[in-house]
Order: sequence, then structure tokens, then C-alpha cells
Amino acid sequence: MKLRKGLSALALVTLAACTGAQVETAVSDNSIPVFSPDRIEADVTFLADDLLRGRDTGSEGYRIAANYVAAEYARLGLKPAGANGSYFQEVPFQKAKLNQETAAMSLIVDGNETELALGDDFYVGGEVRAPSGDQTGDIVFAGYGIYAPDLGHDDLSGLDVDGKVVLVISGAPTSFQTEIRAHHGSSTTKTAELAKRGAIGFITVNSLSNEKRRPFSRLKKYLDYESFDWVMPASEGAGEPTIAAAASISHEVAKTIFTAAGKSFDDVMNEAEDGAPKGFDTGVVAHIKRESVLSEVFTSPNVLGVIEGSDPTLKSEYVVLSAHLDHIGVSLHPKGDDAINNGAIDNATGVSVMMEVARAYARANVKPRRSILFAAVVAEEKGLLGAEYFAHFPTVDKTSMVANVNLDMPILLYDFSDVVAFGAERSSLGPVTDTALARIGLTLSPDPMPEEGIFTRSDHYRFVQQGIPSVFLVTGWGKTAAEEDGGAIFREFLGKTYHSPADDISQEINYQAGAKFAKVNWLIVNSVANADQRPTWNDGDFFGETFSR
Repeated sequence: MKLRKGLSALALVTLAACTGAQVETAVSDNSIPVFSPDRIEADVTFLADDLLRGRDTGSEGYRIAANYVAAEYARLGLKPAGANGSYFQEVPFQKAKLNQETAAMSLIVDGNETELALGDDFYVGGEVRAPSGDQTGDIVFAGYGIYAPDLGHDDLSGLDVDGKVVLVISGAPTSFQTEIRAHHGSSTTKTAELAKRGAIGFITVNSLSNEKRRPFSRLKKYLDYESFDWVMPASEGAGEPTIAAAASISHEVAKTIFTAAGKSFDDVMNEAEDGAPKGFDTGVVAHIKRESVLSEVFTSPNVLGVIEGSDPTLKSEYVVLSAHLDHIGVSLHPKGDDAINNGAIDNATGVSVMMEVARAYARANVKPRRSILFAAVVAEEKGLLGAEYFAHFPTVDKTSMVANVNLDMPILLYDFSDVVAFGAERSSLGPVTDTALARIGLTLSPDPMPEEGIFTRSDHYRFVQQGIPSVFLVTGWGKTAAEEDGGAIFREFLGKTYHSPADDISQEINYQAGAKFAKVNWLIVNSVANADQRPTWNDGDFFGETFSR
């Protein structure tokens, strides 16, 4: 059950500090430290308590969690790696909400203008980086809108998009490898390329398969949604060019555009399911207007601490072990009496495992050759924002970060016998991971959810985007030692508990599995930290080629 509401923060910290203390100095054979399930349980119990009210970014509860992690860093002797000699890197954030009163979109066909209905025909949202846009331009259809010549795919070939509004199909061709498809299917990737080419507007229509999974009609309920983003420091300028006039449209509106262009919407969309439809000028003009109401800038911290390396040269390099500390806070419209999304599995377990890895070094009193930077990051639930900010503006030299090992939502509900290692096959971290797993009798399994593009959906991807080899482990879906179906337990959590108040400490969390998960991540981090050479991308790897330049 949850700890009772009103239990003081001091009492909880005292409980966490005392629980598991009897094993603080224990070290096993083969130089692998003992990892304390009791200590992990104490951390999860504190971080998932109602007192913290779901650790939402910018909230008092999140600040309590950040102070708790910083206090543990200090207790273990980690060197502060935040700003001004502290453990905190304060990330500046802003919220943006759509001004629905002024939002507008219309189509001009043969000189006749038709106003579209917000929520029913088109959807726009608020944005921090590009808060307002008001553009009118000719619509150019550009297939998926993907520029990927290295893959033999270029939807923009032969199209003049300068000064135009570009209409694209959501996602990417199914022929792309799943992780590459997630990268190229992102609107961020598409608009970055189109903005370079002078496009002034961006319209998305769901592919046939995406419309089945996430119908356009669902977007209407998000018109009141507040988007988050970090704020670019004034010293950095405006950043990359972007497209402020952006919208999504229904299939019915898209049919109007295609019909005016003399094209069959159904034929083009069916063609897109199999490959790359040809782009064309539609002869239709679009007007898109979007205004955002911005909040005041506020801050919420990444919590950063370092175990300094022992090698006179290599200690200036860093292995980053990351875990997101935030969760989604309190539900505004709960289905039951409990509205607090405690985030015990997501991601109190990950942060607790990260801190247990730090404690393992403190217990053994042995330093690795390279330094290890422990990063409890903020705003993962808002779009990997804390990790993105740190990866852009690290508190150490960016080129000194040799690898990232990420911990996000280990499903510690069963005694797992296998793991999935996202990104391992892309760099020399693969053999390191294989060796670590073999050393403690675990097996490596393939991605059981390739359609979800998980590799691009957790904090490690922000390090990948800075050219840093990364690996992200989750508990596998194989049979456990007790013949449980790990995959069934994992899927049940995703279907019934994920991002809900049920993700609390009343679950039957297997803290022995947590200790095992800490051990395998320690083995990976420790191997990288003590290796002669820093990790490298595999020759020809897509993400290495794309980002390490």
C-alpha cells in the first residue's frame, strides 16, 4: 500500500537512509558489488509517495524529489556537476497554449475560400519555439515529406517548396527499418528540412494505417493542451529555422485538396502504404493562422553528480548514466478517487537503480578510470526535454561524453531472465552489453515492439542526436525462472497501469529483480569506464552517420 499521506519528508528520508544499511559495505566475489534490493525499495517508496504528487515537471513535488537525489549524491561523495558548484542544472521552461479564438484555416479553390472548423476539419496547437504563425501560400503535396537520399528515398526531388505550404502524409514508408522510420517519420525531422528549403507552412494528413490507430478525430480533445519546451538561452540566438504555420487536417479535407488537383486521394494514399507517391502542385491555396498564449518562464532541474575517474588522462572523459526523475503529476479528470500518478515503475525504479549503481562504487571504494556522470533528468514525459537540454548544454565538455546508458521504466514486476537492449547493435556498446549479460546468466532478446520505435522515445536518444553512442535496457519478455510469462506481465502493465494512479507501490514490485537490473547496468557502465578506448559507432550505422558528423 502507499505510505499514508502527511508523512513528513524528513521521516521518509530517514526511512530510506536506514533501510538496507546492513549491506552497504558488502562486496561479492569477482569484483562485482552486491546490490541491495532493500535500498532500491526504500528509494522507490520515497519517490513514489503521495507527498511528491507525481513529480510533475516544475512542481514542488518534483523539487522534493530532486533534493532527495542530490542529498544521496552528497552522502555518497559524488562531486557536484550542476551549475555554480551545485548538483542542479536549472532548465528554463515555458508552456504554450493555443488561442482558440484566433486559430483559423481556410482553403482557396478556384478563387473561392472555404473556412475550416477547428477540431473537426483541422487541428493546431500552441508552441513555445514558434508561438505564432500566419501564412498564406500554394499547397504542394510532397508524399511523406522525407529527404533521405542515403536510403534511396527523396520525396522532395523536383519540388519547389520555397514560399509554399507543404502537405505531407504522416509517418514514413514501412520499408524503412523501424528505428530509422521513427526518425524520418518525425514531424520535427521533416519540418527542419522543409524550413531550410524555404517552406512557410506545413500540413499533415494521417496515413491510412495511422488513421486506423490514432484517428484524426481524437485530436479535438487536445485543443486545451499546454505544450512544454525548454527556452533557448539568449546567448544562443534563435536556433534552427522552423515553420510556425503548421496544422493537421482530416481525411475529408485532404480529399477536397486532392480532388481540386485532379488526383484520387484513395489511390495516392494506397500507393503511400506501399512506397513513395509522387509529389505535385495542388493548385489550392491554404491560409493557416495560429497564436500561442505563453506562460512565464520557470525552471526545474536536472540533478547531476560525478564519480571522478582515477586515470590521470581518462578521468576527463565521462560515461553518462541517466534516468528521468519526473512523472505526469496529478490527473485533472481521474477515473476514480485516486488522482495522483505516483510513477513507481515509471520511473522511480529507474532512478533508484541509477542511485544503487552509484552506491556500488561507494561501497567498494574503487574508482573507475573514466568519470561517471549520474544524471537524474527532468521533463522526459514532456518530450525528453531535460535530457535534450543537457545534451545541448552539458555541464562538462560535450566531446568528453563517451557514452550514455539510460534507465527508463524497468518493469520490475517479475524475475526477468532476458533483456532488450535498444541501440546495442549500433555501436561497440553491443559487445560490452553481450559480455555483461553473459557474466550474470542473462540473455539478449530482440525488440518485441518494433512498431513503437522505442529507440527514439527515451532520453538516450537525445544523446544519440549529439553523436554519443547510447544503450537503453528494458526487462525482457521471455519466461522467468518461475515459468512466468514476462511478456504478458509487461503488456499488462502497459495496458492497465502505465501512466495511471495504479502505478504506485501497492504493486508487487520485485526488488530482487531491481538489484539484478542494477548489476547488469553497472557491468556495462563499469566496462566502458575502464576500457582503453571510448565507444565507437559501427561502420555505416544510420544514426552514427547521421549525427556523429
